[in-house]
Amino acid sequence: MTSWRDSLNIWGPAWAAIRDVEDPAAEQILAWPVGAGAIAAGSAMHLVTEDAAAAREFAAAARLTETGAAVLLCAPTDDLDLVPHMPPETNLAEVPLENYDAVEVALFDRPVAGGRVKVADGLAVLGALHVDPEGAGMEAELESVMIASLGEEAFLHGADVLYLVAASAQAARLAAVEGWTQVAEVLSFKK
Repeated sequence: MTSWRDSLNIWGPAWAAIRDVEDPAAEQILAWPVGAGAIAAGSAMHLVTEDAAAAREFAAAARLTETGAAVLLCAPTDDLDLVPHMPPETNLAEVPLENYDAVEVALFDRPVAGGRVKVADGLAVLGALHVDPEGAGMEAELESVMIASLGEEAFLHGADVLYLVAASAQAARLAAVEGWTQVAEVLSFKK
């Protein structure tokens, strides 16, 4: 399996696509410590790193303001259960869109969760996985359904590796699931 560093030029733009970033010049996604460059005023920089303290020191010296932190997870599709196990009274809708595919989970016909996947060159990036307040208490089950559906779509389109950028609480839940590994942190900054 290729490392996150070696495939950043593929998964980085896919991650931007699922976040609906229309102007690639509006942000930079860089591996730290390699390749950190100048950042234009008003643009965003995401430093993907295994050494968050050093990346934050670099950002402070460059007078960048931290705007967020997330965790990069990775899983081979062969290591995941890609069969959605639906909780009672839920339905799953899969929607192919122009820049990515999306899923929505409904409980009693009301949307309670959703997510996206972008497949590119043998890998896929999952993102925008969210569970609305109506799904509170079912986060792990709903995330599992979305990951299975999106992961199966990715697998069917030739992806053998999945990446997911997740908030820390979601990353902790997924790291407890067999197959997922936390591989880096994603620190976001603005000038």
